[in-house]
Amino acid sequence: MKELIQIFLSAIKQRSHVLKLIEKLDGLKIRLVCEGQEDFLVFHRGEVSLLADDNDIAATYDISGQQDSIYSLLEGKEKLRILMKNGQLKVKAPIRTILLIESIFYLTKPAERFKEFIS
Repeated sequence: MKELIQIFLSAIKQRSHVLKLIEKLDGLKIRLVCEGQEDFLVFHRGEVSLLADDNDIAATYDISGQQDSIYSLLEGKEKLRILMKNGQLKVKAPIRTILLIESIFYLTKPAERFKEFIS
């Protein structure tokens, strides 16, 4: 999962429209739980990073589920609320935070998805 998260991190840095969403976030921490593995994404003042372990940076919101569902979210293939509705992911966060997280993941999807519109 760390490899896909690293791809997500490099993709988000290339998306100026997504960076606008995270530029004012002050320590939003998301714990991704997948098959006994935990990874922490931290959004802090326009930067996003991967932490190996938990530390005291603001509140932690949880997203847990099977590997394929987490991958669909990280790749922007499925929206967070659809995965929640289908029971594929469980999320512990307020609705406003869920909408923000969904926007960040969905708007960071790989550029290949847009080739047909760009050409």
